[in-house]
Amino acid sequence: MFCLYIHVMKLLETDFVVGGAKCGTTLHYDEVEPELQVTSETPKLTRVLPSSFFYEKRLFFYLIKRYEPGEKKTFPQGGFEVRDEGGAMRSYNLDQIIIHPAVIKHKKTLEKMARKAEKEQRKRARRAKTTDQPEKPKHGRRGRPAMDPALKAAKEADKAARSVVSGGRRGRPKGTAVVSKKEYVPTGGKRGRRPLSPEVRAQREAAQAKTRAKSGGKRGRPKRK
Repeated sequence: MFCLYIHVMKLLETDFVVGGAKCGTTLHYDEVEPELQVTSETPKLTRVLPSSFFYEKRLFFYLIKRYEPGEKKTFPQGGFEVRDEGGAMRSYNLDQIIIHPAVIKHKKTLEKMARKAEKEQRKRARRAKTTDQPEKPKHGRRGRPAMDPALKAAKEADKAARSVVSGGRRGRPKGTAVVSKKEYVPTGGKRGRRPLSPEVRAQREAAQAKTRAKSGGKRGRPKRK
């Protein structure tokens, strides 16, 4: 049994046994200080801290109701109904719930929650329990299982047939069609725009002279008089 002292309060870890078989461990509180105890006078929706989430500071759980032993059939030994931050209802025993230390600003417990040494110790203890168990023997070889001999022979035959067709070369086979290249025949002309004919050039020059006579040789829109 794992026992962690938190000043006056203790956080105990015990085996969870179902039908004589161990199914893990459970956490519960012992010797809880009076200001952290959840009683019947504790207001509803008070923030509480389940023992299994002692180190989870960012989670929120709210008290719904406390049941005394024999008060409800589903809680023969007594217990708590708690709602988590997602709205789901959870059930806990009477020794698994305390008032969250942040509600009453219980500094000593808050400091203990902030430390990770105890959490690492719990991890090492659980790891030691798992390593004590004997390892299961491993059978077979690693990697892909061996191929069926008949399937392997069929694949080899198909591969040999393809290699005969391709001549042992990879990729697309080379084409056999003969493509003749087009020979370049020079035209002997000049590159660029063709020269204007004398008639077209004379018409353009006459039009430019007419425009120049109107504007007086000035460019742009004429000034209004």
